[in-house]
Amino acid sequence: MGFQAKHDVLPEATHDEYAREEFCGSLRKFFTMNLFPENAKLYKGQLEPAFIEKHGRPPANRLEVKKLMEDTFFYRAASLVGRTAQEMLWDTVAESAERQIEELQSKAAPKENALGSLRLNPDIKIPRYLDAVDIHVMPGNWQCEFGPDDLLQGATYDRGVHVFAYGGLGEYNDGMGKALVSFLRDNLGHLKPRRILDMGCTVGHNTCALAQAFPDAEVYGVDIGAPVLRYAHARAESLGIKVHFSQQEITKTDFPDGYFDLVFSILVLHEVPSETIKGLFRECHRVLAPGGAMVHDGWQRPAERDPFTHFISGWFEHNNNEPFSSNQGGLQYREAFAEAGFEPDSFFQGMGEAVYLKGQISGTGFVGAIKS
Repeated sequence: MGFQAKHDVLPEATHDEYAREEFCGSLRKFFTMNLFPENAKLYKGQLEPAFIEKHGRPPANRLEVKKLMEDTFFYRAASLVGRTAQEMLWDTVAESAERQIEELQSKAAPKENALGSLRLNPDIKIPRYLDAVDIHVMPGNWQCEFGPDDLLQGATYDRGVHVFAYGGLGEYNDGMGKALVSFLRDNLGHLKPRRILDMGCTVGHNTCALAQAFPDAEVYGVDIGAPVLRYAHARAESLGIKVHFSQQEITKTDFPDGYFDLVFSILVLHEVPSETIKGLFRECHRVLAPGGAMVHDGWQRPAERDPFTHFISGWFEHNNNEPFSSNQGGLQYREAFAEAGFEPDSFFQGMGEAVYLKGQISGTGFVGAIKS
């Protein structure tokens, strides 16, 4: 599964816990790399031709595809493996983190002469779209608190992401952040940001990657969950990386207008409803300085998707507690950016090289716009 770099607040697994984590990671990889892709072969090779022969036409929409796929043993069995692997992952990692939570919280206690900062808001209201469901099947999401100064969800998330990606995001879980850095250097090499903002930073994996890539910039990360922010701050301090973390809602931060030269999000858009996506884009436009860039992971897709792609892209929506994941699949970024205030001709997209992911993930697509 690959080595995860140690830091002061990373949970230490026992021999048996590590063995269970290795099994969960291997099962996740087997589902992702072997089982899941076979659904397309099953549909294209057998189900679609049989449907055409019977009806004289291909399936018209995702609902017709859904009926075909859900009638097959393979799709049901593969989905069961995927869901079970996800539930086992969180159960295994959380048990390890919970066993040593008091020690981890002691290590995370505020220290004098900290490099960065942590600002929490106990009065913040958790949006219903997060509070109503355990995203990724992670019990309690990343915002659930079990006591004072709690960071259990942060510790669980840090180790859980590594197992979920079977080590494919690198030893610091920052593969997508590094892909963004390579994308920026290839496409926006002129950009020398003084201030950078990560919208939806969780435990700061990618925030820290940007801070290391732009050491002269002030780097900020915001998230809705206090436990992941406490953990993010302690983790960054342990790694010697200066980041300013704060608990805020991504559509209405308290930063001044035009404060940042680069605003980005990674793995956020597929977890929030359409109105939140629009609100995020508007907030990015507000806090960006003229000439500044907004970048998000994603890719400009055709307005119409074929019925099978439409159906299979919703697997995580229905089986992995990600009710809004299909929103991003059909998102027309150019139009959405323009609606938020960006000029249509400022739109850009491309791939970030991800050679450090050992071939498990070939690259990450990014879309963005420049504020005029």
